[in-house]
Amino acid sequence: MHRQLLARLARNGPTVGGNGETDAELFVTALVMQIPPGSCEVHIVDRGHPSPIVVGPHGAYRLETSPDLPLGLGGLAGASAVTTVHPLRVGQGLLAYTDGFSEARNEHGVFYPILERLAERFRDAPSPHPEAVVSFVRQDVTRWAATSEDDDQALLALSIGRPQAASR
Repeated sequence: MHRQLLARLARNGPTVGGNGETDAELFVTALVMQIPPGSCEVHIVDRGHPSPIVVGPHGAYRLETSPDLPLGLGGLAGASAVTTVHPLRVGQGLLAYTDGFSEARNEHGVFYPILERLAERFRDAPSPHPEAVVSFVRQDVTRWAATSEDDDQALLALSIGRPQAASR
């Protein structure tokens, strides 16, 4: 899927002038995640995006990825991006977010500490529901931020359930 995104961006990306060159200032960060059917692991290709956070029964932690250059900077990137694989446990949640959350600043100019706030809030939650995680982050950032920024803010949360056998 990662290669398909690159090909589509190259084919449909904006160009500068009539010579077909792409604008080096136009790029996009991306986090491509896949959970194979019947699996309790996530495969991640990170193209310059904040790493996802696992939220579960014992707080929260960030998944280690191998970030590569954002999409659209293909000429500068290596031949292929690294896919990292992370095991997940039933009852854990996975949160992907844009930097509009992690870069929100309070009145002292301090960035919103998304990992620490999630760890504190869900330390004793046996299996946090995705809606509760999203609701908490949205409300907490609103209280934290000194001003309303125009930066993108998007959250994607999911919970890991029991793997099901493939049906035939």
